[in-house]
Amino acid sequence: MAAATFKCEFPRRQAMLTIREPHYKGNGIIDYEEVARVPVFVWPMPTSEGLFVVEHQDGTVQRVHPDSLTFLGSKELFDQYSWEEA
Repeated sequence: MAAATFKCEFPRRQAMLTIREPHYKGNGIIDYEEVARVPVFVWPMPTSEGLFVVEHQDGTVQRVHPDSLTFLGSKELFDQYSWEEA
């Protein structure tokens, strides 16, 4: 009897991931400065820690805080959105 192969696909949503780096102020307080926004695919369910799994265009995955993600309602709106500095 041959082994069965199953393919499981998760519906993922497009989003922009905000990349932040620590910025140290003169009084020793650490602030985080936005350095980039990159398109990602977001897996539908957060982890037990409340983080979301995102997949980058090169196939790598990572867990991120939800406040680092910006979702848009449709692919058309996503493609029209300008991510350049105002």
